[in-house]
Amino acid sequence: MIATRTKMVKKLNALTGTTSLTICDIELTAPKPLPKGYPVNPASFGDYIRQYRMAHCYSAFELSLELDVYESTIYKWEYGKTKPTPKNIQKIIEFMGYDPRIHNPLKIENYELT
Repeated sequence: MIATRTKMVKKLNALTGTTSLTICDIELTAPKPLPKGYPVNPASFGDYIRQYRMAHCYSAFELSLELDVYESTIYKWEYGKTKPTPKNIQKIIEFMGYDPRIHNPLKIENYELT
């Protein structure tokens, strides 16, 4: 990266006829943007399923294989067309590791400890 940057600066200096001194390299970091359609404030069971699926990089097809349901069923849950049966709710809870109806894991780094 530094060699490439140095080459670019040299090319730019050759074109403009100027001289520059590099004092330091700056590296900017930013959090990865949320995927399109990511439910920031989930309100329904389907929102929690979509949030978990997107946060853990599962496609609807992959999640359907894990839960032994059709891919279209995942979309119907996420968009509120249908609700999971009690049997499917149990599968979802086992797969996610928590019950989204009563527990949503908090991101501790957003809170200040006193």
